[in-house]
Amino acid sequence: MAYKTIFTAMTAFDDPSSALGMAIGLAETRDAHLEVMCLGLDRVQATYYELGSNAMVMQAAIEEAHRRAESINAGVSEYLESTAIRWDVVNGIGSIDGVGRTIAARARFADLAVLDLPYGANSRAEDSLVLEGLLFDAGCPTVIVPEGNAKATPDSLVIAWNEGPEALRAVRAALPFLQAASQVHIAIVDPPEHGPERSDPGGALAVFLSRHGVTADIQVMSSSGARVSERIARHVTESGSDMLVMGAYGHSRFREAILGGATRDMLEHSKVPILMAH
Repeated sequence: MAYKTIFTAMTAFDDPSSALGMAIGLAETRDAHLEVMCLGLDRVQATYYELGSNAMVMQAAIEEAHRRAESINAGVSEYLESTAIRWDVVNGIGSIDGVGRTIAARARFADLAVLDLPYGANSRAEDSLVLEGLLFDAGCPTVIVPEGNAKATPDSLVIAWNEGPEALRAVRAALPFLQAASQVHIAIVDPPEHGPERSDPGGALAVFLSRHGVTADIQVMSSSGARVSERIARHVTESGSDMLVMGAYGHSRFREAILGGATRDMLEHSKVPILMAH
């Protein structure tokens, strides 16, 4: 597998974001094509339909969404003109609650998407919906990038392994990164006592990786009362890793949003890029 189409979606363009910077870096190092979707989102219709708003109000909201997308498009296009990569910029117009469908039309053909952290000082209300649209509607593995410089070629990676199908999809999607890295760590926190890998946690994954030319060590850890996300984050820091690979939303999105979970915790606090797949 190779990353030949890199996708990112933007709901604003004030300054080049960490995600756009990493997407450009990936396009450069992987000889890939970068596609940027400029999202103009109608924030009015979902509310006004219920209130019986007239057609003029709804039309004004749609026109504003188009103006917003065009403004983002102009800024992104001007910025990308100074790069040497292959790229194109497209507009996506839709409602907030339909953003997943808007994104999926193009992102489902991408090999990898790149987004900024959806929970942070500069995040917007729709950012988490954009991420969920990529993971659920488009089925596109996504690298979520915290603020600051992100390496397009991470040298050391941690795989958060819980034996789940989401984690395995993330590992498969991350193979180009894993094959290029000098260190790969499989981190397992509180492995299930009666799981299929109870006698050799992470062993089958290590064999799978070795057949793809990836040598990985296995670290089985106890949470010791801490959250799994906290223990994984500590291991990422202690190992000096540049990227985390993990499955996304092993529980329902509702449960993650209301009760919390490893996905939500990592998205709120990660200091390194996270490659996620669902």
